Amino acid sequence: MLIVALDSTAVTASAAVVEINEGRVSTFGLFTVKNKLTHSEILLPLLENALTQYGADIKDIDLFAVSAGPGSFTGVRIGAATVKGLAFAENKPCVSVSALEALAKNIGRGYVCAVMDARRDQFYTALFKDGERITEDEALSAQEIYERIKNFDDVTVCGDGTEKFISLCPNAGNLFPSSMTSRDQNALSVAVCGYEKYIKDEAITPKELKPIYLRMPQAEREKLEREKAKKEEENK
Repeated sequence: MLIVALDSTAVTASAAVVEINEGRVSTFGLFTVKNKLTHSEILLPLLENALTQYGADIKDIDLFAVSAGPGSFTGVRIGAATVKGLAFAENKPCVSVSALEALAKNIGRGYVCAVMDARRDQFYTALFKDGERITEDEALSAQEIYERIKNFDDVTVCGDGTEKFISLCPNAGNLFPSSMTSRDQNALSVAVCGYEKYIKDEAITPKELKPIYLRMPQAEREKLEREKAKKEEENK
């Protein structure tokens, strides 16, 4: 099975063309960039490079996988919209992958705590052990996360919130940052997660593919806060 996978949920943008047969990755082309360019500028060129260097055409693809969130609202929308368009044009199935689950796939064994900086003193997070999910994706504070993992031995922390999270848990001797080579988003991991969902009959149509949000976009939150403040002022 030949899979296209994309991840644009954080600063890192990643695109891959991956062949997986009977659960094993056989060949792949992977392009990952972490720079100041926006995902709208770089995601499709990354995919085009991956296809070209792999030697495949978009018509050869059997499945489209995307890290559909949580993450940056803009990045999540761009990734999901790109895969929806590609899969619709080729009439091929899609798979929606959790960004946190794909991050944890980079590590593998042991306890893995994936954390993405969600701003506003929160992290998008989920906990895994030996590749199996323990908690659902949530938006929590550093203290709330640590309360869940403080009694576990040797927890590997990955994701773009790694350094910030560990700094907020200064006495946590059981937390260990992942290596820099396995800390950020990686479309190869998205492809592997996508394949696992596909063989469980969890593929969807392009129309069904939607971004995964754990909380409202900032613009909507600010609008509600303004409306709340206005009502409070009117009721004085």
